[in-house]
Amino acid sequence: MQKSFFPPLLLTFLLPGVVNASSLVVNQVGYLSVWPKTAFLVNADKQIKNAEILDASNRHSVFKLNVESVKKDPQTQDSLQILNFSGFSASGRYIIKAGEVESLPFSIGQDIYQEPLKLLLRSYYLQRCGIAIDDASTGLKHEACHLHDAVIARTDKAHKAGDAIPSVGGWHDAGDYGKYIASTAVAIGRNLALYEDNPQFFNTFRFDIPETGNAQPDILDEMRIGLDWMLTMQRSDGALYRKIGGDAWPKGLTPDQDKQKRYVYPLTTAETAKAAAAWAMASRVYQATQPEMAAKYLEAAKLSWRFLETIHEQVFDYKDGDNKGSGPYMYNKTDNDITLTYDWDDRLWAAVELFIVTKESRYKKYIEATLPSAPLNPYEWKDPSALAMTDILFHPALQDYKSWRILTEKKFTERANKLLANVAASGYRIANNRFVWSSNKITAEEGVILVYAYRLTKKAAYLDAAVAQLNYILGRNHFNLSFVSGVGTNSVANVSHIYLSAIKSKLPGLFVGGPNELEQSNIGPKNLGPLSYIDDARSYATNEYAIDYNASLIGLMGLLLSTPYPTEHTPIMPTHLK
Repeated sequence: MQKSFFPPLLLTFLLPGVVNASSLVVNQVGYLSVWPKTAFLVNADKQIKNAEILDASNRHSVFKLNVESVKKDPQTQDSLQILNFSGFSASGRYIIKAGEVESLPFSIGQDIYQEPLKLLLRSYYLQRCGIAIDDASTGLKHEACHLHDAVIARTDKAHKAGDAIPSVGGWHDAGDYGKYIASTAVAIGRNLALYEDNPQFFNTFRFDIPETGNAQPDILDEMRIGLDWMLTMQRSDGALYRKIGGDAWPKGLTPDQDKQKRYVYPLTTAETAKAAAAWAMASRVYQATQPEMAAKYLEAAKLSWRFLETIHEQVFDYKDGDNKGSGPYMYNKTDNDITLTYDWDDRLWAAVELFIVTKESRYKKYIEATLPSAPLNPYEWKDPSALAMTDILFHPALQDYKSWRILTEKKFTERANKLLANVAASGYRIANNRFVWSSNKITAEEGVILVYAYRLTKKAAYLDAAVAQLNYILGRNHFNLSFVSGVGTNSVANVSHIYLSAIKSKLPGLFVGGPNELEQSNIGPKNLGPLSYIDDARSYATNEYAIDYNASLIGLMGLLLSTPYPTEHTPIMPTHLK
């Protein structure tokens, strides 16, 4: 999302990749005992053929391993040597030593991802809008904010400009204080899909929010914050307003100090469809424990679909000035994906979710007309239809629709094979080769596709590649850096976040956007692929967190934890490198 709450600056810094210091990079959280386990020795200054794993508590050697020959990574020009220790599975805390180079500590075990998952999910509570927060575990504290959200920006068929509509609540989207249907709906979708995938785990998984201890799983309590706020953004005819924001970026202010008038910006059909999809999912997920709310969500979803049936082409009510103090979430110079020129991908997601619940023919007809030509892209606000396709493959309510399944299986296997080729061509085993705004989120979502491709085909290479995406995100990368604040010994330290900059503090569990070749904030290096990144709070184009970024990593992490690894499988590291 393009922003400008920090002024452009010119500064001198060492470009990543120019200084070829030796390092030994690992997933800094670690590896499940059954996972493939690899580290990379980066730019060693002399030939090293052997390495050892040390117990981190006493530095005793516990495992010897070979260091493979040097391969050049074409994306970073790093010289990489693979250290494969998949044969070592003893639980513990370790360091790898190769010559004089040592890795950061990491763990092997079965429960090592509970704390990172807790931090990632808990971030939503810390982003809540409209309530006072006094959080003992992080020290985060502010009074209730944005209690007058919001007034209508422009006259439409439902309201006049200046009319107040109560829309308190929801989550601050990212490092700013805007609230957006696009990111809220897709974040909810990914989290609810994960809950449906593994309800037994999430029914008892606690992450210490005010509602913890009630009869509802924490993840469902938290998702209601977004679901209920979206209800306030729905017009009486079913259309959705798209966002709330002010006329200016609130520089240097805490949320409760941001007293500017905030506006409700007009409708889009794409956001209307996204909200309908999220509500339809919620209607089935909450049915067992909160049937009244489930019914309310379903009625809202149906109402939005009825509105969409009256408009067959995308409508996006926009005027210059709408994005002065909030993110665009629309087709623009930065976000110029073709999927933003139409809305049938959003409608497809809504139709599938509504069909699962209702089995009504109106949704079935839309699916059958749209699915054949729909591409499989990473799930995001620009195209959320991957979640519809996942449901077609795996949701029990859709298993009788074999023609849909055949179409969708082909889409998944074709994309997964392309991702395997990307992994083989990348020294750091990155499936995503588009280093654009939120590239890390895309990497996580490509990992999700690989997990589902494995579940579909049982081809173990897909699952190995999915684990590789998590490894990259959590430290096995050029920067020897975990892209999640507070997760790993060397994690991102300077998240682009107005509130954190205002109080000069840090928060754990924030997943940042990552390398971006265009680097629109003009702080870090441009046009260097995976090297176009800088850990600097001014770099909103590479180092901002967002609620939908976290959702994608939560999804990848959660799916990997719930996917049994194949027995008697020797992990492989395919490579096209020389």
